[in-house]
Amino acid sequence: MSPDDWWALDCRHGRALIESCRTGTLLVWDLVTGDKQYLPLPAHDCSGYNGAVLCAAGHTDHRDCHLCPFLVAFVFSDDRDFITSACVFLSETDAWGEITSIVIPDALVLPKPTAQIGNTIYFLLDNNSIIEFVLDKHSLDLVEEVPYTYDQTIIMPTKDGCLGLAGGERFNFNLNLWSEVASIDGVVTWTHLRVIELEKILAPEAVSACMVGGIGAHAVGCAVDADVIFIDVYPSIYMIHLKSMKIEEVSK
Repeated sequence: MSPDDWWALDCRHGRALIESCRTGTLLVWDLVTGDKQYLPLPAHDCSGYNGAVLCAAGHTDHRDCHLCPFLVAFVFSDDRDFITSACVFLSETDAWGEITSIVIPDALVLPKPTAQIGNTIYFLLDNNSIIEFVLDKHSLDLVEEVPYTYDQTIIMPTKDGCLGLAGGERFNFNLNLWSEVASIDGVVTWTHLRVIELEKILAPEAVSACMVGGIGAHAVGCAVDADVIFIDVYPSIYMIHLKSMKIEEVSK
């Protein structure tokens, strides 16, 4: 399996969801056992799409998820009518379920990290909005716009179970963390948690290389249980430990 032929969409509970760039199929790869299961994309035209793989057992302890069935939540958009749809693949039935759809004008799903909070999966759209897919209700809704337009943004669950996001600023090399907060009257707002000044924790040569190229740094993923965020500072990926603020280079 050539790495150039595949694109990673999601990784959760010991399984990775990968898309074949050549054949348009999906692969669920059990990272513990090495087992692989291929599944076709839903038979619908799409201009933008994303997916999330989850353990279907519904327990909170995910150490033995490789022994349990899984599901894939797949959300896709069509730029001809801007209909965004969602459906679920169940490993137990080896089939896709019914499709639910809504119209979101001038918006397409982005292949960026998703966030799972309880029974809801959140996806980022290219108009800086967030869409939620509630698994037990099989409902799809537009819920929020991100509070600020950054060069690169990812959504993620926070440690206290809220929806959060990380956004980079190209010209001052900062990473901003936000969290969604519900008020007493039920109105949802965003609160700015912190600013990580990357120039203070990255090597000077890494910062200067990005600044000269005008590329900047941006978040590309997170590991909530480990309390870390991954950032892309070309040509390397770094891992930031949010408690200690230690930073490690993990790939080039």
